[in-house]
Amino acid sequence: MPDNQKSITLEPSWKAFFWNYFFGVILIPIVIGIYILFRTRKKQKGISYTITNRKITVLEGNYSQNIDLADIRQAVPGELRFGVGPITLKTQGREIELIGLENPKGIAASIEKAVEAELKRIESEKQAKPRETEYEPGSMDRLDYLTGLWQQGLMSEEDYEKERQKFEK
Repeated sequence: MPDNQKSITLEPSWKAFFWNYFFGVILIPIVIGIYILFRTRKKQKGISYTITNRKITVLEGNYSQNIDLADIRQAVPGELRFGVGPITLKTQGREIELIGLENPKGIAASIEKAVEAELKRIESEKQAKPRETEYEPGSMDRLDYLTGLWQQGLMSEEDYEKERQKFEK
């Protein structure tokens, strides 16, 4: 990762899985509760969101997806439950929900600011002056052709030097 790239990793809060934990504790005497607690904890720990200044990586178990910040059209915070809520990222072709985040409004606002900064960076790269070439287009191909003729002995060395000097001007 480049030195100038910033990154933050977010994980869902346990509060987003409150009902799973609740039923897991209630059902402990039936042994199903232990299984529910185990699966809920595994699911919670298997989810993470890494936000950099270029993209957002969503990791859910073995499934990973990257969303470029420039593709995000809108970041909408969801309804709060137990102090946590989801954020829905809307892109041109899909919606991704980041679940169980504390302060989703603040995070959504930060994502919106990061999107604006990324769009400005891309626009400034587009407006950057393109690098000018030292040679006119096609001249290097002609020089390679002349070099091939000279190496095969189809052209004298004096003629080759005379033609090569035309390309150096």
